Amino acid sequence: MSQNRFSIEARAYDIAGLAAHDFWVLRDEKDNVLGQLHGLATNPKNEILPIGKIGDKLKFYHFGSRAILLGLNPDYDLNYIKADQKSKLVFAGTSDDILDRWDNAVKALPYLNSLEVPYTPFAIIGLTHINSNTAYTLLGKLMAIPVYKFSGYWQPGWRNTNKILTSSQLKSMRYFNAIII
Repeated sequence: MSQNRFSIEARAYDIAGLAAHDFWVLRDEKDNVLGQLHGLATNPKNEILPIGKIGDKLKFYHFGSRAILLGLNPDYDLNYIKADQKSKLVFAGTSDDILDRWDNAVKALPYLNSLEVPYTPFAIIGLTHINSNTAYTLLGKLMAIPVYKFSGYWQPGWRNTNKILTSSQLKSMRYFNAIII
């Protein structure tokens, strides 16, 4: 990566070698991690869970120094980055362009969390899968960057963003300088 270029990467948190929790990572020009964007199962007590169950919600989270800088002061500052994870650089550019895209997604988090989206546990057959991978796809669309699908993992919920936002809502919330993907 060239100097003075910020980047956004996709990452896959391995779940027992079968499935993945996909999420976004923001890096500065020195490759330092500034933030992570996640969708996570959250119980009615507002506790993040490794695996959701019926009655839990899909909540959107921003972790890292960028979250603190923006005054979000998250209750949780978790790190899901592991050395052996699959990752893919999906977008690089000037700090202004990258931070504008990232912050556009961050700006949507309170609204998305207000929707109280039900979390679909274990991709139960017959239910529309809405989980962390749905959040990953939605956040990528809000940043108007390519949404990378990792091979070799089961990733239920990957494309079900229309179960959270309508196409017109998504269009109105998408990063404004981008072409529609």
